[in-house]
Amino acid sequence: MRSELKYLVPKEALPRLRALLMPFMRLDRHGVGFENRGYTVRSIYLDTATLRYFQEKEAGLKVRRKLRIRGYNDWRPGDWVFLEIKRKVEDKVHKNRAPVLFKDLTQLFATGDVASTIIRHPHYPEALADAHRFCFHLYRYNLRPTHLTVYEREAFLGRFDSSLRITFDRNLRGGYYPALADLYSESGLRHVYPGFFIMEVKYNTRFPVWIRPMLAEYALRNRSLSKYCMCAELFDHHLDRKTAVLAQAPRIAYPAVSHPILPALNRL
Repeated sequence: MRSELKYLVPKEALPRLRALLMPFMRLDRHGVGFENRGYTVRSIYLDTATLRYFQEKEAGLKVRRKLRIRGYNDWRPGDWVFLEIKRKVEDKVHKNRAPVLFKDLTQLFATGDVASTIIRHPHYPEALADAHRFCFHLYRYNLRPTHLTVYEREAFLGRFDSSLRITFDRNLRGGYYPALADLYSESGLRHVYPGFFIMEVKYNTRFPVWIRPMLAEYALRNRSLSKYCMCAELFDHHLDRKTAVLAQAPRIAYPAVSHPILPALNRL
């Protein structure tokens, strides 16, 4: 598991922080062509009718998970999206990730047929198992799409420590109760903390000491920031919880409870 620290930073600090990082960091390969703009990250978060995952975060549980569908930039035919489970233990994180074609997403949710929809690729050797894990939680807890979050990300990798990754997430905006087809939609989104961006520092072993003077210059402190929860709080729909989710969240044609995935994954 990797450590993950988050900071809420005034947007006017971005150019200087970017300049201070560059002797130690280099642009992530996914950011090529998006210099100083960032590529767009899109996520549909899934939750229960009582917003269990939101409530666990608000309650400060040290061990929790989130399920989401993640895509990037603007939709093009043949684009992949990812089924993700993000597990967190205090400030340590681990992700399960499986790629699927965006056009196959509705079929996968309706049938649970990961064998014919999940993409096999050497970069994701555990994709099939991770997709089974995702579907287990999806069906067991009757999860539904509750929020869409969108932002632009600048990502950097350490020049001397390849495990170090620092990201600037700007222009955070969100919407509520999206359909699966809305992953690439910008309709009805509202901005969250428009005067700020989120800086994330992720590392495997040791926090880099050269970052500390930068944090001190802007009086930045590690904060528990969840983009999902920030968007939920923006719309106040976490206050209504079950009634709102059941009334407004798009319904998904889940397979029957007797689907063969469930008993096989009961141990996860």
